[in-house]
Amino acid sequence: MNIIKLLIGPGLLFLALTGFGFLVSKDGKPYNSLLFNIHKLIALGAVILTGIRIFKLDPLNTFPNLALLLIALAVLGVIGMFATGAVMSIMDEVPRAALLVHRVIPAVILLAFLGAVYLIIKIQLETL
Repeated sequence: MNIIKLLIGPGLLFLALTGFGFLVSKDGKPYNSLLFNIHKLIALGAVILTGIRIFKLDPLNTFPNLALLLIALAVLGVIGMFATGAVMSIMDEVPRAALLVHRVIPAVILLAFLGAVYLIIKIQLETL
């Protein structure tokens, strides 16, 4: 299956996640429970769906090493997002460092993942 078709669903979830993240941030503390839980569930769904779709492509056999490294960076970023999100939700006052990291990491994840997709597509086109 074409990699672009496989990543449309996760991409749409990422956009929805970002939108709900802005809504949660706009409301501030205490977080709106409904928006916050939707944000968390979309994040979890996006991670699961992306993981399933990546493993469908058999990454260890077909991906270049740099693409695997970029995917690993994105995975570490996702772990960081979950960790900082938990810290921000638990604390009475949002720590500025956690908020900064939570706002910067999505760009790192997006760039790493797009870089990996570019490399994978490039390899696929070279084998045609």
